[in-house]
Amino acid sequence: MPTVHYDIKAGAPSKVSLKDLSQCIGMVKAGDAVDPDSAAVETPRAQVLAIASAGNLIVGVGAIKRCRPKYSFEIAEKSGVPFDPNTSELGYISIDAKHRGQRLSGRIVQELLSGHEGALFATTSSERMKRTLAHAGFVQKGSEWEGTKNQQLSLWIKEK
Repeated sequence: MPTVHYDIKAGAPSKVSLKDLSQCIGMVKAGDAVDPDSAAVETPRAQVLAIASAGNLIVGVGAIKRCRPKYSFEIAEKSGVPFDPNTSELGYISIDAKHRGQRLSGRIVQELLSGHEGALFATTSSERMKRTLAHAGFVQKGSEWEGTKNQQLSLWIKEK
């Protein structure tokens, strides 16, 4: 693959064009790690959306999701680790298959963290994402549990 320059920018989803937002949602859905209906509803509601692009092509996305106390409480129960239910969640990290292996997930996470104050949590079943989270200062906590897609999910927390 020739050298590609990637640009990563983070901002409010309301500042993203509907076309680009639709592409981001499609990329998250294609990653098949999250509920597609939830991705469609929650991506536009995120606190911050980070988009990786190569020229005019969107090749990666990630978000700090809005606080969802009921969902956070459910994750705390499943993992056996109590945490503040008003903690924001890092998620929807998805990279286009043609651009994987370029460390974009780590760069997206760093871009999201650079403008965030406070604790965050994330859940994943992906070994790649676990390495990305650990590198970004998240720590795996509690017990794994079975997700809706028969995968073993784990809780990751980054303190303030």
